[in-house]
Amino acid sequence: MLDTSIFTFIGGLVAFVGLSLLVCLIIIRALSNIAKRSQLVRGSILDVQRGVLVIWLALVVVWILQALGFTSLFSSVTLSGVVGIGITLALQSTLGNLLNGMWLLGDNVLRLGDNIKIMGLEGTIIKLSLRSTWLKTSDGSIVVMSNSTLYNGPFTNFTAKERLAKQFEDRQK
Repeated sequence: MLDTSIFTFIGGLVAFVGLSLLVCLIIIRALSNIAKRSQLVRGSILDVQRGVLVIWLALVVVWILQALGFTSLFSSVTLSGVVGIGITLALQSTLGNLLNGMWLLGDNVLRLGDNIKIMGLEGTIIKLSLRSTWLKTSDGSIVVMSNSTLYNGPFTNFTAKERLAKQFEDRQK
């Protein structure tokens, strides 16, 4: 007869992976809805989805290795901390642009086609991504600026007066 503890372990493992995947998919759906509402470029939406899935997969692998006894919690936390610091330092400006892009899109401040003015530049937003925003000026030039520049502003959005005023009124109630 097989030991029931093996079946219990496998059942717990499957339950953990399934439940954590469900949470991961809910997070991906919420982020995708925010991105679609903000008219974010399709490639950027896929990048966010893949990034969340990679993080989920890494966490599941670490948990399985711990459950099987191949690694301890201390070594997993230490290794993930060192890797996290290395990645953060290497990608500091890129991560800043990504976070600022998510905040801009999440606040619904910018959309494709909005006319804005920032640092003496005035133009129409022709591309929104998580890292940068593209403006087309009146003379046809394309200006690419980081989302950190936009987020740190100030900028004027001429097109979104009514949308932003309504959003502000809704928050005041």
